[in-house]
Amino acid sequence: MTSPRSASSYRTLASFSRIQLLHFLQQRGTMTVGDLAEAAGLHHNTTREHLQRLIGDGYVTCSPEIKDAKGRPRILYSVSAGPDESDGPVRATKAEAAERHGDLVRLMLRVEAVIHSPLQRQLDALDDHLDDSGFDAKLDADGEHVHLHDCPYIDMVKLHPEVCRVHFGLLKGLLEVAQGPLSADALHPLVEPNTCTLDLHRSDSGQIDESETAPERSILYHGVSGL
Repeated sequence: MTSPRSASSYRTLASFSRIQLLHFLQQRGTMTVGDLAEAAGLHHNTTREHLQRLIGDGYVTCSPEIKDAKGRPRILYSVSAGPDESDGPVRATKAEAAERHGDLVRLMLRVEAVIHSPLQRQLDALDDHLDDSGFDAKLDADGEHVHLHDCPYIDMVKLHPEVCRVHFGLLKGLLEVAQGPLSADALHPLVEPNTCTLDLHRSDSGQIDESETAPERSILYHGVSGL
């Protein structure tokens, strides 16, 4: 069930018009509202409304165009990505909130964990995002694959396969914002009925800290080990 906390993100990504705007921004980079409206076949005002919704949920950022000429600068839109908080302050704030939530869950369950490790911070952010988006996600014990069950966007995906590419781009950006050893390698859509698999890569796999090697500490997904 989608919680009240997650309803906003779920509804944001459930709109194909907003998915289209994200797709164009991921493919083309920085764009103006006019460029986006023309590409998506939307009215300028409708495009602005969709962009404000995407900005509010941390998927898009905007900034005025830097130019030498006089006159009102155009507003440029781009996908939130990277560790620089100025490029995605909402997503950075969400990642911090996810880490705090994960810490609280682990404390309530009395689970010993490296609470502030970069790996754990990324897993918390990933879990929060997938939960907010309406997925039932399960992390393999090896920490390298996440199975996304019960895709809430399955009807849209059947008509528009690019939806999966947009979601993969969002997951890649999210892990970059959370800053840690994990990166998103690939997303395999519908490997089973209504189930996709996300491949993760851990950059420090050969240099794992001893404090994270115990089975009960290696993978903690919002307080639960080995999901």
